[in-house]
Amino acid sequence: MMQRSTLTNSRLTTWTRLFDWVLLVLVGCIGAIGFLNLNAASSILAQPLHIMQLLWFGVGIVLFAIPCAVVDYRFFERWSYLIFGVVGFMLFLVLLVGTELNGSRRWLDIGLFNAQPSELMKVAVIMMIAKYFSSREKRGGYSLTDLAAPFGLIAVPMLLILRQPDLGTAVLLLLLGLSIAFFEGVKASSVLVLFLAAVAMAPVAWLGMQDYQRDRIKTFLQIEEDPYGRDWQVKNSVIAVGAGGTWGRGFGKGTQIQKGFVPEPENDFALANWAEERGFVGSTALLLLYLALVAWALRIARGARDRFGMLMSVGVAALIFWQVIINVGMVLRWMPVVGITLPLVSYGGSSVVTVLVCMGLLMNVSVRRHVYKS
Repeated sequence: MMQRSTLTNSRLTTWTRLFDWVLLVLVGCIGAIGFLNLNAASSILAQPLHIMQLLWFGVGIVLFAIPCAVVDYRFFERWSYLIFGVVGFMLFLVLLVGTELNGSRRWLDIGLFNAQPSELMKVAVIMMIAKYFSSREKRGGYSLTDLAAPFGLIAVPMLLILRQPDLGTAVLLLLLGLSIAFFEGVKASSVLVLFLAAVAMAPVAWLGMQDYQRDRIKTFLQIEEDPYGRDWQVKNSVIAVGAGGTWGRGFGKGTQIQKGFVPEPENDFALANWAEERGFVGSTALLLLYLALVAWALRIARGARDRFGMLMSVGVAALIFWQVIINVGMVLRWMPVVGITLPLVSYGGSSVVTVLVCMGLLMNVSVRRHVYKS
């Protein structure tokens, strides 16, 4: 009995020593900011969104722990294509029987809650691309022929997501694939051809957009010509950020947010709420936390013991990086509004759970770099 207890304590001590506490602290700090921010937004929305977010965070922590402590990440390497296919099938079901909200059909009603498969597809794409490149011998640079298969696969969920319609997530999937591909190395000639192809496809993409998506881009390009129409939300978002000054107006005292001038302060424009209440100092602190998280993810990638773990970690770093960049660009009027949330700060069950699953995968790679056996 004493020997079993000693063995258990030894394993616990080893696990505690290997555990990536820096990653956990960074995730906890960002999540705490999201909770405080939603608490302020809940007062004007008359909904306890911060409590719901806390519940979703609890679900995400459970899923964080499972891939971290129970399942070796190489399991996901073996089944990455199947996971990609299952989530893709879920996206197809969304178009057939999905729940429609605000003109978009993005959710599957599975009883207790609505799931958003497009969020899960971010993880599936990271795994699939990491699997594709890790299973091939690394050369000086990949050609267009090499990239045809993985990006052909990415094109399928992109088209399904564009049908929902959700331009932001579709673009994000492409950015995730490109980030991992460029990390691996792409020939300069291939980059040039891809750029020219993107320019040539721009008119086709424009015609394929929904009317409201084209309106958002027109508003972005002609921002001062419609100050009280489609531009109202973005204009007041910028005012809210500026009104925060250096230290902010204080908890629940942001006039732009509290008086309803900025719609969706709990979601796409959560940063505007935080900036008005916490000012430049608070906003900088939040962005530095994201920067630290991305840098730590890349550090984990560098220390990974195999290419799949390395590329998956790079994909997670790219996910956080691009979501923050696009969301900040939306809030500050640097980019069109495309519906990309701020990780762990914006409200949304599927979004929070997806990010925490990604953090669990990072923890998995970080911990198992010490215990990996070929």
